Amino acid sequence: MENNRYDFQIASKRCKLMVIQAIEYFKIHNVSTILFAMTGDLLNSDRRLDELLSQATNRSKATFLAVDIIRQMLLELNSHFNVSVASVTGNESRIKDDIHWCEIIATDNYDFTIFNFLKYMFSGAKGIHFMISDDPFEQVVKIAKKNILLIHGHQIKGAKMEKTMQQIKGKYSARGIIIDFVISGHLHSARIGDVFARGASVVGANDYSENGLQLTSRASQNIHIVNEYGNINSIKIDLQNCNHIDGYQIDEVLEAYNAKSADRIRKKKTVFEIII
Repeated sequence: MENNRYDFQIASKRCKLMVIQAIEYFKIHNVSTILFAMTGDLLNSDRRLDELLSQATNRSKATFLAVDIIRQMLLELNSHFNVSVASVTGNESRIKDDIHWCEIIATDNYDFTIFNFLKYMFSGAKGIHFMISDDPFEQVVKIAKKNILLIHGHQIKGAKMEKTMQQIKGKYSARGIIIDFVISGHLHSARIGDVFARGASVVGANDYSENGLQLTSRASQNIHIVNEYGNINSIKIDLQNCNHIDGYQIDEVLEAYNAKSADRIRKKKTVFEIII
């Protein structure tokens, strides 16, 4: 798209910028422990023709590139903080065509694969802990005595977000669990409320979000700081402009798999010459 280009080099720059900004905010607030929350759709679908035409490479190769970038994010964060990692699966990253809700099919998902690759790579690492959930779609984590619910967001139906969040919290209340805050993703548009927050995307706008959903999007991610008094402060980190950032290094072998870059998907002008 003319207003947004995305490939693995841009991804590495935006992820690096996210970590740099997050570290600055965390140090200001004397944070010592962080939760690295992956709320799904780490890879995009390739079931639609427009997605196939705009993808940087196939999803198997993209899995290893994504793992390599996230690995470097975790290492940098861990050099400053203790890190816990949690993950839920999204809808676009599923391997099967249809959306299913049972565990055995829900885990047939690239989000699940990437999370477990990282868990295996950091096995035994000091200061990095991976949180395992029985439910691939939803996970409750406790931070400073607050119950934080992680979901992807495709479960949320309708435009009345506050009402929908109250229904989700009611489901957990019936189980004896009081949810204090909900973190989701799904739509490429950030939204921060009193009891929930939706992160946008490192990708930014794509054809579906801009033309299908009529959303004006920027690449961004959210950070949330839970202090000792139980207050939750949420901040949107703008990642759209990242040319000034040196991104994470991508392994030469993996970089060779990158089938396309932004330079290769730019519109090319064809000049016809007729010789008589």
